[in-house]
Amino acid sequence: MKRNDLKVRGGAVESDKPVCPPISARDPANIQAVAKAARVSKTTVSHVLSGHRPVSHATRRNVLRVMDELGFQPNYFAQALNANRSLAVALIVQDLTNPYYPLLGRGLELAMGEAGYVVMLFDGAARPDAADAAVKIAIQRRVDGVVLAAAGAERAASTLRRACVAVVAVGSGPALAEVDWVSANDERIAHDAVMHLAKAGHRNIATITGPIDRNPGAARFRGYRQAIASLGIAADESLVVEGDWTRESGAKAMTALLNRLRRPMAVFCANDVMAIGALDTVLGRALRAPEDVAVVGVDDIDAASLVRPSLTTVRLPSLEIGRTAGTLLLDRLSEGAAAPARHILIQHSLVVRQSA
Repeated sequence: MKRNDLKVRGGAVESDKPVCPPISARDPANIQAVAKAARVSKTTVSHVLSGHRPVSHATRRNVLRVMDELGFQPNYFAQALNANRSLAVALIVQDLTNPYYPLLGRGLELAMGEAGYVVMLFDGAARPDAADAAVKIAIQRRVDGVVLAAAGAERAASTLRRACVAVVAVGSGPALAEVDWVSANDERIAHDAVMHLAKAGHRNIATITGPIDRNPGAARFRGYRQAIASLGIAADESLVVEGDWTRESGAKAMTALLNRLRRPMAVFCANDVMAIGALDTVLGRALRAPEDVAVVGVDDIDAASLVRPSLTTVRLPSLEIGRTAGTLLLDRLSEGAAAPARHILIQHSLVVRQSA
């Protein structure tokens, strides 16, 4: 404790810092005190809090002023109970350390916050069973809805729907035909990236994939294969190295590609984080990008424009994706499970920088 936090009173040393009682001993929010000070009924205060009934502008302003003066905070749990909802939703992401997901979360928060919801965030990479555990916790905490932006979305969505929890999937595509989802065209993303490399004169084009047993890794790998075939280039499995979306896996995969007798002229990486790891390896070998090896990523995270050489990438507007997922979830909560599932396709765009 700092010296200036202490004072002497009656021969005893006391602290200026407040002593908060345990949560179990705290008084509930007192609407009655607000009503008395504002000279209105408790019902009027409740209407101001809920917004469900009209209250004159002058009365609302008066009640809000008194709340501020008294330090009143609405009882979240009472509001949720009154609405027969938890007023909470969960976002389960693949890997919170990937810069793509925090911006997606911000978009979701912008949409849900305006409607009075709080967003609980779960990191699917925190431990081996983190995504499954997050689904279980979301159900136990009785969240109103879940946005799935992690692997295993099909299984998780099925579990949540059986528990009557609204679900929106991000990036899962047609595999979740009965669930609302927001996605880009992952096959087209890979196709456009490879064609950009081909137009620059590259033919020996490799790829560092995400896990190819599930989307979006599988879809982006298919797009790569389709583009290679359309160029009349024979498929070469030695030019395909699987990563796990991390920078480390991108560096390791690029090492394997550069150790080939005939190194690739260009590499399409299924996300920017792996692409940055790949660039690390290229530069570590005293090679140049794009002169010796061109590199393209996917996502357009902030770091893509900051690394040197700056990364050519396919932009996915993660903020827009998160906000759209929130809008879909709010619609689903309003309409109920009987409404048909909606699929929204987000457009991507190529951002050409220095690496390719």
